[in-house]
Amino acid sequence: MTPAMFEVATPRRQTVEIPMGLARLTGYLTMPAQPRGLVIVASADGEHIYARGNNMIAARLAASGFATLVVDLLTAAEMTEDAETSELRFNQSWVAARVVRLLKWVRAQEIFAGLEIGCLAGGLCAGSVLAASAVSRVLRSVVCRGARFELAGAILDRVHAPVLLLVGEQDTAHLAAHREALLRLPQASQLRVLIGSRHLLDDVSDLDRVGTAAVAWFGKTLAPVVEVEELELAGV
Repeated sequence: MTPAMFEVATPRRQTVEIPMGLARLTGYLTMPAQPRGLVIVASADGEHIYARGNNMIAARLAASGFATLVVDLLTAAEMTEDAETSELRFNQSWVAARVVRLLKWVRAQEIFAGLEIGCLAGGLCAGSVLAASAVSRVLRSVVCRGARFELAGAILDRVHAPVLLLVGEQDTAHLAAHREALLRLPQASQLRVLIGSRHLLDDVSDLDRVGTAAVAWFGKTLAPVVEVEELELAGV
């Protein structure tokens, strides 16, 4: 990576390219002068179900002093494919492997040296992030909104990072799964049920509550680090 890839004199949002083998992802980085940590705001839904909300939450985090990297884990071509088949977003193992690669890339960038890393994601992508946290200690903290665990549920006992689970009171299809997941996640993890909310947590009042909760959670769980740890790929 050349130093010119990032322009960080001001906390404006910058476009970055992230290599993923033969593929390249596009990310949007906001870097305050003295960041409190880096939060990756990830999606992998192809149809951008969570995109508007993710951008609003990322702006809230950036305004609170966190560096943010907003990234869709699918390339443009993969989004087109997924729009027809939905196969990629439901392949949580594949998405989790891409999250691990993304974490490896982040740790290799000098600009992020000394920053602890958190991740916020929703739906199926949130489950993939938890699966990635089961094989990598790079993630120090996770926030999930309206998570769908599916395949990731099999390895929740191995997740390393403390997790904040946010779920809507009216999300009856997934509320019980969240309560069960909390029992298997690290002890410091928490579950918050948003009264009156449904699955996507994507209306303005929901996003405001998610943003407030995320700022508080990452403020408590992320802090500068002195040494960079090696990524555990665990076969990925």
